[in-house]
Amino acid sequence: MKIIFFDGTCPMCHSWVKRIIRWDKQNVFKFSPLEGSKATEVLSSLLPDYLQEDTLVLYDEDSVYLRSDAAIKIFSQLSFPFNLLAPGQMVPKRIRDGVYRWVANRRYKFGDRYDSCPVPPKEWRDRFI
Repeated sequence: MKIIFFDGTCPMCHSWVKRIIRWDKQNVFKFSPLEGSKATEVLSSLLPDYLQEDTLVLYDEDSVYLRSDAAIKIFSQLSFPFNLLAPGQMVPKRIRDGVYRWVANRRYKFGDRYDSCPVPPKEWRDRFI
């Protein structure tokens, strides 16, 4: 199972989750907030000192990808034209993650923090765990 863990109180993160759900025609990904029990259950043994809400995490069959690595891996598994972003891995990780952190540190400028993770529409509820 491929699970995308995201900041459940971040409006920008929710916006990206909605986009990925629409673009993921094969239903490859499931979604879960980093603040939830599923993140603790799945990630605590793989990342014992880590569960920060400012980081996108992709769990893929016991492999874990963080930040820009996660984004590139997610886009590479979507169909055309989104998979065209996969060659972004050729950009040095230090630069990619620097850009990622710059955006992550400003993500609440794009909208106010939610008090709790919003409930997804009925047609998408099976995509969340």
